[in-house]
Amino acid sequence: MTSKPLGIDDVSGFDFVKEMLDGDPTYAINFDRIQWDSKYNQYVIVEFLLCEEAQSVNPHTSHPNRYFLKNRHKFISLWKITQKLNARLYLVNYAKKGTTHEDKVRFMLVKNVDENNAPNFVETEDYEMTRKRFAKKFREMNLRGGGVC
Repeated sequence: MTSKPLGIDDVSGFDFVKEMLDGDPTYAINFDRIQWDSKYNQYVIVEFLLCEEAQSVNPHTSHPNRYFLKNRHKFISLWKITQKLNARLYLVNYAKKGTTHEDKVRFMLVKNVDENNAPNFVETEDYEMTRKRFAKKFREMNLRGGGVC
């Protein structure tokens, strides 16, 4: 099975939904990535978490537990769909290219999300790495998606 490489970002769907909601609060989450992983014989969901340059944290020091109460619906929803699909959930902290922390990536396998388990709402297995190392791992995972799902 072959697929095409990524091209230009398709933000038109996001823009269309934003227009249709006309400022109403959303009760949905957008998935950054979902794919089949033949190594684990299950779907994987990947959520990318941008660390902005102006923040007091960087990709290696930030964690969803630091801002869980602000974004709890997002993490709870991601975890619920992960459970329903019998999938694996990965969170990836990163910074934009050309910024101070561009070479820091934190790759997190989510083990559990529990809004009643303060301050450890999101339990993860973490791997701090460089952008190049993450790219290698991410490409390996991407290639495992070529199987039948």
